[in-house]
Amino acid sequence: MRRFVAFALVAVGAMTLVASAHAVPSFTRQTGMTCAQCHVMFGAPVPNFTFTGKKFRMNGYRVPFVTERIEAGQEGALGGKRLNISLFPYLSLRYQSVFATQAKQPGAASAGPISSNPTSRLALFTGGPVGDNFGLWTEMYLTPDGARDGDWTLGLFSFDEYDLRYTRMKNNNVFGLAFNNQGIAEVSGFGPWSPGGSQLNRGGLNGWSHPNRGNFLAYAWLNDKVLITGGASPGDNNLNWKQLSYLGQVAYAIMNSDAREAWINVMFKTGNDVLPLATNSAVTANTRQWNYTAGVTGVPTYMGGTNGLVPQLSDFTRITTEVRYGFIDRGPHSLEVGGAFNVNTDNYLNGDKLKQNSAFARMRYVHNRTYGADITIGKNLTYEHTVGGVTSDIKDKMSYNTYWTFQPAMNMIIALSYGNTQQLSTTAAALTGWNWGLNIDFLF
Repeated sequence: MRRFVAFALVAVGAMTLVASAHAVPSFTRQTGMTCAQCHVMFGAPVPNFTFTGKKFRMNGYRVPFVTERIEAGQEGALGGKRLNISLFPYLSLRYQSVFATQAKQPGAASAGPISSNPTSRLALFTGGPVGDNFGLWTEMYLTPDGARDGDWTLGLFSFDEYDLRYTRMKNNNVFGLAFNNQGIAEVSGFGPWSPGGSQLNRGGLNGWSHPNRGNFLAYAWLNDKVLITGGASPGDNNLNWKQLSYLGQVAYAIMNSDAREAWINVMFKTGNDVLPLATNSAVTANTRQWNYTAGVTGVPTYMGGTNGLVPQLSDFTRITTEVRYGFIDRGPHSLEVGGAFNVNTDNYLNGDKLKQNSAFARMRYVHNRTYGADITIGKNLTYEHTVGGVTSDIKDKMSYNTYWTFQPAMNMIIALSYGNTQQLSTTAAALTGWNWGLNIDFLF
């Protein structure tokens, strides 16, 4: 108890003593706008995009005409119809630190020790327009190699995100082509913040993007109301096009402004090459290789081939349906809420089957762009593993994650997180645990 009180006092002191600063990430330098135009918070744990932010992204990282136009003004001024962005893609840096963290593993009798890591992750971002119609965004990370409890004995440099766009804009219509290694939701700015539970974009460890999928997508945003995206990917575990995954998104904006935004959004992915539903991926530090482990006790990894790297799937389906509503700066209040229903099915080459349907809800509230809360809750409604015609239920409990944030400046966030963890099994009830952390995130 005394240890907890001590860390609570330190956390409050850290939040009080941090000095304020002006936000200066690369897009702010290029556009002359503040960070707050495109998202309420850049992290804790991920950004959520405003209506303007979504269109900025789909227009190849250029300031677009939006429904709420600001009339008149000179180029580059905040009052301009459309701001000119420099053709030079500036560089941004992101420093992330773990001030303190502790976890109680599922089923463990007691919690582990409190630890900290002042240099948990360094990110390099480049982005901006290239000429009149192209745009590029990249995201690279320097992370610990996993040895010595995450110490920086050897750093690993990873290319996490790549997004090249070709866009054309006419009136309130945006047409584009995208070649990237992200999920379908990230193309339009519906990710990475989401209501939760979606299996459309799995993988990732300390900034590693895995698998290094190469999506090729075409999209259209019509009259600021209807979004249609479609394309293909070579799959999650190879770079060739012999095996394909197909991706799509259809979204309709019931309300389409920063002042009030509401969406119905449906996304899907299907094919025969994807990381199986109940399989986890991780990096072996010494060999720099990916390895796969069972995420549910009693369910195989369903990975075969050379070094066990090939998914053993005949076909799969991932469908996510979302309803979202939000507004910014209604007095001191900014809010985004969403609900999601996810339908996922794996059919394996040996005849086995895994089915997972889930429902999630999420809320992000920020007061005066300074104090905020991000809360996610969800549960699997159906989780079944079928072997030889016999179906076993995988029992789980309600999952939740919370972030309590203090943003002294647009480019700095201090977040206190708390959530539960679960270890699932086909033969026993879920084992539960928890974790908390005090994190500092600075973007320059």
